[in-house]
Amino acid sequence: FGVTFFIIQPFVVAGYKTPTGSMEPTIMANTRYFALTSIYGGFFRYTQIKLPGFKKINRGAIVIFKFPGDEKVNYVKRVIGLPGEQVFIKGKTVYINGKALYEPYARFSNSVDVGSFDRNYGPVTIPQNHLFVMGDNRDNSYDSRYWGFVPVQNAFGTPLFTFWSFDNQRHQVRFREIFKIIH
Repeated sequence: FGVTFFIIQPFVVAGYKTPTGSMEPTIMANTRYFALTSIYGGFFRYTQIKLPGFKKINRGAIVIFKFPGDEKVNYVKRVIGLPGEQVFIKGKTVYINGKALYEPYARFSNSVDVGSFDRNYGPVTIPQNHLFVMGDNRDNSYDSRYWGFVPVQNAFGTPLFTFWSFDNQRHQVRFREIFKIIH
């Protein structure tokens, strides 16, 4: 049973932590959540060997992926652009192939935690077999605007629901965030 669980578990569900606020308010900083780990194709544990997924990645999906600069690190972001599309950002509006994208999940702030976040970007065309991803907390997200495109091959999972959330500034549990469905 133990060997079977060790092999199968990474392909079903696993726990993850989001240490930063880049996906707020969808996923708060210091929140732990369960995720489907093979919906877009699971990796064999401790390898780069990937099995085929059973769902196509769509715009607006929240994906967990191996970071292109260090594939030992997993990131979670929202898919904004798909292969072959043109992305252009002006102010707070993202344009895909010239059409404004409706993004009710996007948040902006006046305070920026890290670096200089320019609200203008592109236009750029997303290469085949790549994605353009962004955090929902646009002014505090290190994402495709800064490190480029994510190979589709690197995407493997999607968050399901939170099981723990802690506010480090207030030193308290965020009870309203526990068992929250992530979408």
